[in-house]
Amino acid sequence: MGNRTRDLRRVAGLAGSGMWWQGAPAPMLPPKRNDEMGSDSGHGGFEVNVIGGGGRVSGDAGGGIEIGLRIGSGDGEREPEAAMAEDPVHRLETGAPLQAKPMSEVGPAVPRKSRRKNKGVGLKQWTLWMSLGTCALAISAVMALMAASKSKSPVEIAGEPYLEKQAEPLDPNQQYFLDHVGEMVQQAEALLKDYAGAASAEAVLPLVRDAERVKERLAGFWKPWGCSPLFARGEKIENKVVESGGRSAVVLTGLRGDFEPFEMFFVREDGELKIDWLASYGIGEVQIADLEAGGEVSGGLVRGVVRPGNTYTPAFPEAEYRAYSLLDAGLGHLVWAFVRRGSPQAEWLEGEFNESSILLEKKSEVRATLRLSGPAEGGEKLFVITEMLHKGWVSP
Repeated sequence: MGNRTRDLRRVAGLAGSGMWWQGAPAPMLPPKRNDEMGSDSGHGGFEVNVIGGGGRVSGDAGGGIEIGLRIGSGDGEREPEAAMAEDPVHRLETGAPLQAKPMSEVGPAVPRKSRRKNKGVGLKQWTLWMSLGTCALAISAVMALMAASKSKSPVEIAGEPYLEKQAEPLDPNQQYFLDHVGEMVQQAEALLKDYAGAASAEAVLPLVRDAERVKERLAGFWKPWGCSPLFARGEKIENKVVESGGRSAVVLTGLRGDFEPFEMFFVREDGELKIDWLASYGIGEVQIADLEAGGEVSGGLVRGVVRPGNTYTPAFPEAEYRAYSLLDAGLGHLVWAFVRRGSPQAEWLEGEFNESSILLEKKSEVRATLRLSGPAEGGEKLFVITEMLHKGWVSP
């Protein structure tokens, strides 16, 4: 009996190691699964031996299933008996299936509330309060500065109080234009219609400024408006108020009936609005057209358009002079005019054209009333500016 028992154990050991005698069927062995996730050599991972079907069934399992579970570093050369003997067997009992509880007992699912929304609302409220606080501080600071400036006493410089410089008050003529600009524009438009419709120089004289002084020149240069209609249809007459020669003036610009442009100046004289005829046509004591034709002048008053030039001669070298071109009101006639560098005339023109400035924009032309002498030595159209009277053509 003892020998037979040893033989059976030997046979079981051979069957467990995969060896069997020839011709005998191999017994059903539990399937073996090696997971080599932990190592390429088969070490590490886990083995699961499922015992069922041809395996052994526990007599008292009551329909249960035995699962042999081995976790650890596996050794492929170990005998099945040793593995089965050392590794515990965990039993999973099959009981009654789990029953889902009805919704009446469980209750409805409650969604999870995110805290990010609350955090965002808190951040917005904090930002709003910070902004309001900053504005309140800024307003308080400005009000404090204003109160301090009002109560601040004048600063003493060299023993005398320094007072803030006040803006210079307007003269009565400027103040009148400021207060009655709309009325002045209407009067200027009425005068313009009367002037355009005049048929003789005698009819024009009552409309112009300094009628007795300009009577002679008006008779020589005045020409009828000469078109019908008087003004271009569909075109507006623009108006503005300018300061020229220290005097305020209303300026009307537009197109005549023949579409020729016009520009008329209106000033107050003895409480009435008059046409400044000399300024409107750029007429002086001598005309640039006459100087271009070879005329002479000695300190005569000229109204013209001054532009920077680059024409120099041996008599007027660039190292000592500045050159300018001088044109008439219609820009059809031109002569050359020079001023010595460093002279009052040169400084006046440099300031008007911003010639010495790096930042300010250079002007291309300036209307000016000045005095000329010439022609100078070296050319018929070369003249010297002896005095700059004022900017613009409206005299004080």
